[in-house]
Amino acid sequence: MKLIAVYIVFVLLGDTGSYVIGRTMEHFLSQSLSLTVFLACFFVVFWLAWVLAVRVTKPHAA
Repeated sequence: MKLIAVYIVFVLLGDTGSYVIGRTMEHFLSQSLSLTVFLACFFVVFWLAWVLAVRVTKPHAA
């Protein structure tokens, strides 16, 4: 259960970052580029959040 909770926290933080990056790119560059970058970041966050959540909740060997 702890793994899922940590995963959700990482996903929320990462997707917030993806949103900020996408909005910033839209403001300074172009809408089509910002959408592409946002979607790439959005999907990478799910993979990266899982890897980090497993690493954080993995029991440490003594």
